[in-house]
Order: sequence, then structure tokens, then C-alpha cells
Amino acid sequence: MKKKYIPNRYICYLYFLIPFIVNVFISYSSNEDIWYVMKYGKSILENGFMHTDFLSIHPNIHIVIQQSFSNILFYEIYHFLGSYGFFLLCELMIGFYLFLLYKICMLLSHKNVLLSILLSIITVVLLEFSYITPRPQLFTYFHLLLILYIMEDYHLNSSKMIYFLPVISLLQINLHAALWPSIFLFILPTVAEMILKKDKRVWKILIMMVLMFLVGFINPYTYENVFFSIMTYDSRINSVITELMPLSLVSPEKSVVIYSIAFYGILALILLIYMYYKKGKLELRHLFLLGGTTILALTNVRSIAFFLLGSIYPLASYLKDIKWKVRDEFVDTKWYFLVIGVFILVLGAFHPNRLTSSVYQGGEYLKKHYDKDIVLYTPFDYGSYVEYLGFHSYIDTRAEVFLKKANHQEDIFIEAMNMEKTCMNYREFIQKYQFDVMIVGKNSCFYYYLKQDQQKIVFEDTDYVIFEIGELNV
Repeated sequence: MKKKYIPNRYICYLYFLIPFIVNVFISYSSNEDIWYVMKYGKSILENGFMHTDFLSIHPNIHIVIQQSFSNILFYEIYHFLGSYGFFLLCELMIGFYLFLLYKICMLLSHKNVLLSILLSIITVVLLEFSYITPRPQLFTYFHLLLILYIMEDYHLNSSKMIYFLPVISLLQINLHAALWPSIFLFILPTVAEMILKKDKRVWKILIMMVLMFLVGFINPYTYENVFFSIMTYDSRINSVITELMPLSLVSPEKSVVIYSIAFYGILALILLIYMYYKKGKLELRHLFLLGGTTILALTNVRSIAFFLLGSIYPLASYLKDIKWKVRDEFVDTKWYFLVIGVFILVLGAFHPNRLTSSVYQGGEYLKKHYDKDIVLYTPFDYGSYVEYLGFHSYIDTRAEVFLKKANHQEDIFIEAMNMEKTCMNYREFIQKYQFDVMIVGKNSCFYYYLKQDQQKIVFEDTDYVIFEIGELNV
């Protein structure tokens, strides 16, 4: 009879390389936000923090640069290392995620090595498909995992790491203020469990949360960053921006349907494990975390990442009694890590179009043929890249900036969406802003009407054209 194969724990660690390999083949080119993010970073370094918009053709509208230090960091990375720098950044953050998830799972599973490795890898690989990309959310996920580790360690061991919570708050408010409230949400499940169990240690967490809130005001925009979500976001943008759309299996947006199917599939699998594995014990805080992150995910596509961070790792506690034998004796695997690691870094350098823009060719044409002071119209998705090039566009992917609630001037976002859909009184609209050049999608009514008016097409791509605007009869 053959002996059952028992892997060595150090060989099992090689599985950690899987997420790094997956990232080699991921493109960041769908991330149009990165262009205005880097433009912000460059401007902050040169001119300091500003409160009035300088990217669009609307110079007097109020802005809050809620991810200031992320912008600076992304600009510097791209300036010195190009898109390969973003690849290295994502690889670095993947390493941090894996480390923290592994530490959390080992803590909860009583050092069940293989279970901890598998849950960590599954979580990170699922995040990679849409959420690990050069955006400030990279740092938010890291901070949330830090908080989860601190909460679990405090609950089990009364860890003094709880005193670092205000530091996490300070970093989060300056790197990604829009999601600053999320760090409090991920503390609440532990607080709720302790209150229900009358655990007096909860008072220390509550005191830390008060300090976290007060520390949040230490940022370039003080209260405007702290209350950014309340003061800027409007439900009217949720039906336009894919990542803010609620999950729906019947959504007209195909990508939302795909995200919804994936979410419900993962949720169903987790629930089935809880239902059919009877030996485990579901902790109250983990139940609250699963319920809370599920509700968050249902509200919008972006929050599926919170669900992945908060719903998978608790399985380490629930399944801890599953015995997967792993040998403990040391096996020297450093050469495997070194060789495969170098291979990953080299292969990552050859990824074609890792970072580009859907309007890249049009932007290059504008650079060659027009001055930067032209009055330029672009639809929502195209504005950020041409602004990165130095032009000023009518609108870009900073959706909240163009709402009156945030800019204190005008609902430009609503005007832009209405014009894209109906083009009603489009000649008056063009005259209002005195556009010199318009980039319009071929599926836009602008395309039909401007051709009908015999406006000059100076550039044409697969999905859009560039019109040079001449005389119009209003």
C-alpha cells in the first residue's frame, strides 16, 4: 500500500507565487482614472494643494483632492518607472495582502498551514480580476486587512497593536479619503460581538475609534476629506458609472451582470460550507462581517472587494479542525522563490499596453495639431487622458467634481449625461461653451448631428471621431 503524500510546509509556501504570476498578465489599461490622478500628483508637487479646478474648462468650480498623497506617489512611480512601476507596485501590495491574510488565517485556524495558504491565495486572486490596479484603493485594502488582523489579535490575545489604529486612520485619510469610513465599518463586527458578550475590552476599541475620527482631520482639506462621501457623492451618478451600479442579474450593463453572477456564486459557496460542514463554529463577529460586507456588495460593484476581504478569511476559523497534514521539517526552497521571482519580474516587463487609454491615438493627434488652450469637448470616459496631456476638457472621470453638491456651481455631470443621450439643443450647447474641437463616440447622437451639419472630421478611430467645429446655425 502506497504511503499518502504529505507535502512540506515550505513547498506549500510556493503556492504564494500564484497571485504574483496572475498579475503578470493583467492589463491596467481600463483604468482611465489614473491619468487625472497623476496630473493631480504633478500639480500638487509644483503648486501645492488647490481648491479650484485646473483640469477642466470650468476654472471656478470647487474641488477636493481627496487622495492627495496617492496622486503624488502614482505620479512619481510613473515618472521614473513608467507602467512597469505600477506592475511592481501591484506586486508589492499583493505581497502585503498575502502576508496579512496568512497571518490572520494562521491566528484563527490554530496554525493550519495549508488552509491558511489556500484561503489567502483565493482571496487575492479574486481581488486581482478587477480591484488590484493602480488606484488609491490599493492602500485601502491594505489598511482594512491591517485592521482585521488587529481586531482578531485583540479579540484573541488582547494585543497592544490596537494602539496603531489612529495611525491607520491618518494614512487612510491622506491616501484615500473617499473610503476612509470603511475602516470604521470593519471594526464594528468585533465591537458588536464584545458588546453582546459584555466584554469590557470593547471600551478600549471605542476610545481608539474616537481618536481615529479626530486624527482624520489631519489632512490638507480637513473636514472636507472627513465628510467627503457625504458632501460630494450623489445617487444620480450610480446609474452611469459601472463601479457604483448596484448588483443586478438583469442589468442592461453586461459587466454588472458578470460581477453579479460572480458575487452570488462566491456567496453561495461560502453559505454552502457553513450549512454542510457541521463541525465548525461560526463566530458572531464573522457572521456580522459576512452580513455587513454582503450588504455593501449588493449596493455597488466596487464594494465586492470589501466582501472578498471580509467573507473568506473567517473560514479559517470555521474549518480549523480539518486536518491537512503538512511536514514541518525545513526544506530549502529559496532558490525556487528566487528563480521564479526573477522570471515573474522579467516577464512583467514585456506586457504590451499594460497602461494606455481608450483615446490614446486621438490624444496623440491633438498633441501634434492643436494648442493646449483650445476649448475641448470629450465625453465622460475620454477626458482624463487628454487632461493628462495638458488640454482642458469639458468633463472627465472625476464624476463627483461635476455635481453642484460638490463644486458649488453647476450640475455639469447631469448636463453632460443628458446631452450624450439626447443632444437636445446641441447647437446651443456648443455655442454656450464655444467648443473648438469635439471628441465624440460613434454611438453618440453628437456623431450623427455633427456629420449632418457637415462639421470637419479631422481624426477617426474605431470607437470615436474628432470634429473640428466650424460655424453653426443656432
